[in-house]
Amino acid sequence: SSSSSSQTTSTSKIAPGDLVKKVSRETLMEYGCGACGPRGFYGTIDVHLQLERAVADFTETDSAIAAFAKRGDLLVVDSGVSEPIVTGISLSRANIVWFKHNDMNDLRRVLENIQATDKKLKRRPNDQRRFLVVEGLYKNWGTIAKLKELVRLKEKFHYRLMMDESFSFGTLGETGRGVIELEERKYMHHVEVVTISLENALGAIGGVCVGNEEVVDHQRLSGAGYCFSAASPPFTAAAAIAALNQLRDQPQLLYRLKDNKLYLYEKLDKDLPPQLKVLSDKRSPITYVGLVDQTSVPNAVEFMEDVARECLRHKVALVATGGYVKGHLHAKPPPALRLCVSAMQTYPDIDQAVHAIGAATKKVLAKY
Repeated sequence: SSSSSSQTTSTSKIAPGDLVKKVSRETLMEYGCGACGPRGFYGTIDVHLQLERAVADFTETDSAIAAFAKRGDLLVVDSGVSEPIVTGISLSRANIVWFKHNDMNDLRRVLENIQATDKKLKRRPNDQRRFLVVEGLYKNWGTIAKLKELVRLKEKFHYRLMMDESFSFGTLGETGRGVIELEERKYMHHVEVVTISLENALGAIGGVCVGNEEVVDHQRLSGAGYCFSAASPPFTAAAAIAALNQLRDQPQLLYRLKDNKLYLYEKLDKDLPPQLKVLSDKRSPITYVGLVDQTSVPNAVEFMEDVARECLRHKVALVATGGYVKGHLHAKPPPALRLCVSAMQTYPDIDQAVHAIGAATKKVLAKY
């Protein structure tokens, strides 16, 4: 069946291909399946180090490695961050202050309040490690971080900026280096700590933290996963390297992804039913479509789930959001349909998806 969106958030679909499969099979035959130990002890294989070097070279940074904050640190966090980041900051035991999703005025207000408290307590800012924590591309919203404003604020108030590029790496920027490249900023200089999942655009397993040697060495000593969790299977590291090489050597993949994004948003603007609207940033490959008026139906979550189920009758698989995130997020996004644009899709795939949304919405509305 044809589908313009999978149940995952894979977007540019760099990884699938004969070359990546071939490299994976060869590495599997050479090393076996598992690494048999944590990276910090006897689980490091040469392909893990090669992957670190490949990511560092691609991002033009000192190093890359697969928990940075700790008790006593201060994290000022965007309320729209996704489930893994919410879990990570909770486990860090750091002090947490939230600001409204992607709202720079509210962030400034929060930072000024902290500054006023510092003066009242006669506390210097450098008495405590402080970070701003954001996503480059927000998984649950389809919005993009306002990086230039974030950099201005972190420099004015003396914070370090920690950004998760898991959903923007391989999808945004001229060469796929993410929001940092899109906004013409620099790794380490403007964003001190960058985390990247290898499971999205690269189609592998695990993730890396990109930064200078100080950041990376801290991770090697303090990262719980590096010390206590088994390393990723060597063949998945080899697959990530092969996919990264494809991203670098085949720029047409990114051109195709960008073209598909533009076409999808044009079709949505033209053909969406009047009851629906696009909620996400039009530069985002993760697209959200929601109700113009949430009160126009008795239960918006159930409405979106009904539309998604009806789309399956048209052989289009979409994700209805809003119901499954309860209790896992600090700020809950409005109920919506999620579509993930990929470089592997065609215009007919996108046409089919948009048509399915319209037909399904019309049928479900007839029930109300």
